[in-house]
Amino acid sequence: MKVFYQDYVIDEGIESNDPREADLSFALELFYELTDDKDNFYGIIDSEERCIQFAWESQDKWLVDIPNPPDFMNYQKYADYDECVDMIKRVYELGKVIQFEGMIKVDIMKETLDEKLGS
Repeated sequence: MKVFYQDYVIDEGIESNDPREADLSFALELFYELTDDKDNFYGIIDSEERCIQFAWESQDKWLVDIPNPPDFMNYQKYADYDECVDMIKRVYELGKVIQFEGMIKVDIMKETLDEKLGS
């Protein structure tokens, strides 16, 4: 598995186009250290080049996104911090990115998850 992230508060990251191999311990360490800021994100890429991303939205609210190029009908959901940690562990346990319970398909070129949820 490979990881990438960007923490704009401390100006550190690993580019998504050059992700780094990481075991579960290192992957979790990076997620744990990510500061709370609207633009910060974290992602995992599996051996089939599938990706799952976690973007900080607000206190204990993360946007979880599975990109689906080229049409970008992505699977998304909101999750709290502990759910994100559980998803990261599950992806590593399975060795692949999966669609998690509660995720819905969002055409991100035309709508947001909030719009889809009617929020």
